[in-house]
Amino acid sequence: MENIVIDALAFAPHPDDAEMGCGGLLALLKDEGYKTGIIDLTRGELSSNGDLITREHESENAKHILGLDVRENLAIKDGNIENNKENKDKIIVLLRKYKPKLVLYPYPQDRHPDHENTSKLLKEAIFLSGLVKYETEFAAYRPNIIVNYMLHFEFNPSFVVDISRYFDVKVSAVKSYKSQFFSDNENQIATHISSKAFKEILFTRARYFGLKIGCEYGEPFFINSKIKINDPIKFFDYVIY
Repeated sequence: MENIVIDALAFAPHPDDAEMGCGGLLALLKDEGYKTGIIDLTRGELSSNGDLITREHESENAKHILGLDVRENLAIKDGNIENNKENKDKIIVLLRKYKPKLVLYPYPQDRHPDHENTSKLLKEAIFLSGLVKYETEFAAYRPNIIVNYMLHFEFNPSFVVDISRYFDVKVSAVKSYKSQFFSDNENQIATHISSKAFKEILFTRARYFGLKIGCEYGEPFFINSKIKINDPIKFFDYVIY
């Protein structure tokens, strides 16, 4: 079967996680001419608000806002993202099919068990995907760039991306999930992410990390490897206030 190359592929435990964690970077990369995509592991069926049809429409809307080339849902059971062979094989097939240069998934530590389990599952699947004798319909492939994005747990980032030009796009993509976040709907069940306080996190965090690199809005990432820099003068050609 022919491989369809997607340059940057983000994996999300639930629809809306990738938009919050790396929506700005995905919009930036798309604008630079790269092919981008999101793979949602679950359909978010345990969400306190909304239903599956609503959530599908919301994620499809976010796909168009971000200009994604592909978006798929693995329909793994929400609240039970197991690190088993069945789930690893689902991910391995997609890694080998799309051959992404960059893979993004949540940081290993987080308040939501699904977020942490997604990180463990992806780590193992990515390794196995590179083994020639681990057979699937596609040939072995392992991406070189593996990056974690920030959700609830705030880690010390390896680098911060300037998303100032794309912050409005990120916000629009997140706002697609009207059933999940703060609204004036009196029937909405009060949850952590539907609170007014959570609504401000998207803005204050982006402003905070933007300030750290001398721009308006920044998106933080972690990479568990050394970063190669050949020209420090050119690389650090920005002002830190």
